[in-house]
Amino acid sequence: MISFSVAIDPNKGIGYRNVLPWHIREELQVFKRNTLFKNIVMGQTTFDNLPGKLKDRYITVVSLDPDYHPENVEVYHDLIGFLEEHENDEEEYIICGGASIFRQAYPYARKAYVSFIKKEYDVDTYFDVFDLKDWEIVEEEDHEEFVYRLLKRKENV
Repeated sequence: MISFSVAIDPNKGIGYRNVLPWHIREELQVFKRNTLFKNIVMGQTTFDNLPGKLKDRYITVVSLDPDYHPENVEVYHDLIGFLEEHENDEEEYIICGGASIFRQAYPYARKAYVSFIKKEYDVDTYFDVFDLKDWEIVEEEDHEEFVYRLLKRKENV
């Protein structure tokens, strides 16, 4: 199963200069809770710009560079091939960015872990294909700086 984990501001902003535009400790804890000991998938730019390399997750990096091979990480060079190979798996693969990876994976995703950041930030990267109308809210948590929602894709979308 393909899912995604993302934090977005009110304008669907997700990044600024290849990093998160906010540092919300509580939101990072929600991300950790949702991804710990799971398969996560991200693009090379997202992976390379992580402040730490996300311990205790099984990381797959999507890269167009055939010579890209970081240690302890599985690398795919064909995102659509990866998505088609795993979309019907019982095992979950959580897409964690960046914008291009989110856009391409969006039609394959059946579950979403989304933190809706309450404040607007300076951003230069967007998750512009995301539409809440495509999803049913399974659970919701209201936090001081964000609202977290676990979402399930509606059947006819």
